[in-house]
Amino acid sequence: MAGYAPSPSRPDEPSAHAAPAHVQRLLDALAGFPSYAIAPDWTICGWNAAYTTLYPNVATAGPDERNLLWLVFTDPYVRDLLPDWETTSRRFLAEFRAEAGPRLGDLARSPVIQRLLRVSEPFRDAWQSHHVEGFTSRERVFRHPVAGTVRFEHHRLAPADHPDLHLVVYTPVAG
Repeated sequence: MAGYAPSPSRPDEPSAHAAPAHVQRLLDALAGFPSYAIAPDWTICGWNAAYTTLYPNVATAGPDERNLLWLVFTDPYVRDLLPDWETTSRRFLAEFRAEAGPRLGDLARSPVIQRLLRVSEPFRDAWQSHHVEGFTSRERVFRHPVAGTVRFEHHRLAPADHPDLHLVVYTPVAG
C-alpha cells in the first residue's frame, strides 16, 4: 500500500553476478562464519573468506556456473562435502520451488533448470517429484577434506533494502 512491496522477480531476468557493496561488506564482517548471498535464481553473488575455506570452488566457478542448484547437482566436491547429499540435494530443490511461488510454472524455462535437466539424472528425478518445502534453520553437517566433519547451524536472512537477496550464514554448533 505504501509502495514498499518488492517487485516480483521473473525467471528470465538476468541475475546480478555481484552482491551490492554493502551486502559484501556485511559478508566480510562475518569473517568467522561461512556466509554467502544468493539472488532469486539462486546465483551465488557474494561470499566471504570463511565460505571459500568451506567451499573453495565458489571462487573459481564462472558466473554462469555459480548457481547453488547447479553446484549441488553437478560439482563432485559438493557431493563429497555433503554426507547426506541425496537428502540435501532434494531439499534444496524443494526450497527453491517454495521460493519460486507464483513463478513456479515458468521455472522449467529457466536456463539453469534446462541445463540441469540435460546433464543431471539425479536432478531430473528430483524435478519430477514436484516436492515443495520452505526454508528452515537447521543443523548442517559437512565432510571437509582438511577439517574433517564440521557442524553448523544454517540460517538465512534478507536485507530490508534487497528482500529478494538472501544471505546464508553458517554458525558453529557447540561441541
